[in-house]
Amino acid sequence: MAQLTQFPQAFSAPAQQSWISNLLWWLMLLSSAGVVVYATRYFVALPSDAHFARYILPLRLHIAGGIGALLAGPWQFSQKLRARALNLHRWLGRFYLLEVALGSIAGFFMALVSKRGLPTHLGFGILAVLWFFTGLQAYRMVRQGNIDAHRQWMIRNFALTLAAVTLRVQLPFMMAVLHWPFPRAYITVSWLCWVPNLLIAEWMVRRRMRHLVRSTS
Repeated sequence: MAQLTQFPQAFSAPAQQSWISNLLWWLMLLSSAGVVVYATRYFVALPSDAHFARYILPLRLHIAGGIGALLAGPWQFSQKLRARALNLHRWLGRFYLLEVALGSIAGFFMALVSKRGLPTHLGFGILAVLWFFTGLQAYRMVRQGNIDAHRQWMIRNFALTLAAVTLRVQLPFMMAVLHWPFPRAYITVSWLCWVPNLLIAEWMVRRRMRHLVRSTS
């Protein structure tokens, strides 16, 4: 499923293998790993927040799905892995999409009980629905043998997976640097953690599509 540097490569011409592409991939990998390390604390002890502790089972299921997706996701965009170990690429892809399904379903439940009411219910809820839907589309396309469409949906899907990263950058920034109160920051981040990601992913997909059209015309 999806080639690597396919994700970062969308920032440059598809024929180029620049150091920028490698840098972006490593940034994606290391930031994902950092969030994974941070998230494991929820399996060591109950969260101090009473609200999260109350819903610890769906919270842990959501986190487990996110951890699996963050660990497997970057490697789905590895051109070298796909070329050298196609079966491993496929099995990692299956694992990734199963983790997305787990994380999104549990995440949808957590969105319904999220703090700050309707704004966060909608923000995190729509994220969960789109995360599941784009993963389902990626699976459907690869089953149909439409590899180009599969890669496009994988780019969209992993952009949503990376909401776990952007949230953990944005929320502390809003509170520590902008000095926003938690309710304002939490409501804002329930949308800001994923909407820009998805817009950038869509720009990347469409930019590559235009390049392919030009190269074949």
